[in-house]
Amino acid sequence: MGYITSVSSDISAYEPVSTSGSVTFSGLGNGTDFSEIIDAIIDSQSYKLEDYEAQQEENDYVIDLLEQIGDEIDDFNDTLDDMDELDEFYSMDATVTGDGEVAVTADSDAEVGIHTIIVNQLAQADIWVADAQGYGSEEDVVAASATTLQVEHQGETISIDVSAGTTLEGLVSTVNGSLDARDKFEASLMYDGSSYYFVLKSSDMGEENAISVLDTGSLSGMSAAGFTNTQTAQNAQVKVDGFPSAADQWIERSDNSIDDVVDGLTFDLKETTDSEGVRVAVDYDADGMYDTITEFVEGLNQIILDIQLLTGRVSESEDGDDDTYTINSSTLDMMYNQIKSIVSSSALGFLTYDEDEGGDYYSALSQIGFATDTDEGSDTYGQILLDEDELEDALDNDPAAVAALFAARGTGESDSEHFQVISVIDTVTPAGEHDVRYTISGGEIVSATIDGEDALIDGWTITGTGTSAKGLYLSVAEEADGDYGGSARVKQGIVGALSDALDDMTDGETGTLTILIDHYEEISTSLDNQIYNEEERLDILETSLTRKYAALDALLATYDSQSSLLESMVASLD
Repeated sequence: MGYITSVSSDISAYEPVSTSGSVTFSGLGNGTDFSEIIDAIIDSQSYKLEDYEAQQEENDYVIDLLEQIGDEIDDFNDTLDDMDELDEFYSMDATVTGDGEVAVTADSDAEVGIHTIIVNQLAQADIWVADAQGYGSEEDVVAASATTLQVEHQGETISIDVSAGTTLEGLVSTVNGSLDARDKFEASLMYDGSSYYFVLKSSDMGEENAISVLDTGSLSGMSAAGFTNTQTAQNAQVKVDGFPSAADQWIERSDNSIDDVVDGLTFDLKETTDSEGVRVAVDYDADGMYDTITEFVEGLNQIILDIQLLTGRVSESEDGDDDTYTINSSTLDMMYNQIKSIVSSSALGFLTYDEDEGGDYYSALSQIGFATDTDEGSDTYGQILLDEDELEDALDNDPAAVAALFAARGTGESDSEHFQVISVIDTVTPAGEHDVRYTISGGEIVSATIDGEDALIDGWTITGTGTSAKGLYLSVAEEADGDYGGSARVKQGIVGALSDALDDMTDGETGTLTILIDHYEEISTSLDNQIYNEEERLDILETSLTRKYAALDALLATYDSQSSLLESMVASLD
């Protein structure tokens, strides 16, 4: 008996090798339709094949459902990846006083606070207009013969060749098409209602981008002296938070968009201000964080609902008829319970807040309005309910603590006055609480362990090298001889913990969901083997029956012929 070893998706259907198609029945036997008899026998013997095919259809459907939920988990995890670090999770907002002289945008690097900005002058480009000569038309020829226009930029002379017959409009195109002039200056025309004037303007603002016309060659009506500097190149000048302190000193930039003075803030200068300037208030964007949190809840609830439907925890029905397919799987149960556990438990490495001892103001989602719907008759049974008022109060009260609860990552803290956490290695150092023990003798650390594993000692630093605290880097502050101990905590927010768990579930090789799908694909391959062999058995049976009944039909036909002959002979004797 043959067996198929490839995965089910690569298996070809069994190809019949029966010769029954070459055998026919004469119908001359006793009038019996042997084809119907054979079909009836084959049908009666096909119950195993039909059972295998039904199992295969069901198995393929299960695989499809599992792959769908795997795709949905991956999509949700992509969302989590965009919010699993503090600078991704929260946003900052800047509010500016005044009449629009300055617009300010804040990114996640900005810190809460108040700033004052005074704008003394705006940056501007250098503009020169050939106002000594106006032209009646853009088509006026300005170069009767070939000539050269020379312009200086940052000490460099830029020479632009102008062809004979070039018009005023053509001169603009020639300048703007010059590779030497590109990104340095550009040309245009200005029209006052009756005449056109040739204009040169520096491409960038700032005093270092000033230009000057050196020579116009033989251009008609133009000369270097005939250009007027209608706008002088200059830098923007500002004071931020009173700096620079001297009255005649300013922070200068060549652009009116300044993003390198205060971390996380971009000042877009629109107008100059008075000596009082404008005030900029920077705070957490609570509305933006609220939207991020609701996006998290919606995505999480969809995953919870999908697993609930797949495992039969809830049903999706119309008119009371339950038509939801369910899978009885301990793997799916484990995934479901792990997700719910992460959401309902305290965040790893967080310390419950105590007024006397301190700690993390928010250490669990339940403290900011999260709860599980326990009403079995509810449409949202088992899903996360969000108390919007409680969440808004938390965001108003301590938005930084809310952000940390969701998106803290690789943050180390010590609960001991004897040592401090210097650093951890993100994605390497396990999140959670770590027990630190060390002994100082003779003015040096002679032994140290973290979570019971020997740690690396280097002077007054201790580094975790074991699997339980690898990369945890500590600095010892107490240098007196003695035995010391305490806890070091590595924080990981709920989003990061959930994202890591989902990654483990869908890992292409070791993921729990991947292994479950592989299991069903193995079943599918086994069923394909059984289907193949059963089709082969039935085909052989049909061939055998066809040959036997063909022989019987032929024999009956012979008997019928002999009977007819005897009847004829008897009749002739009469």
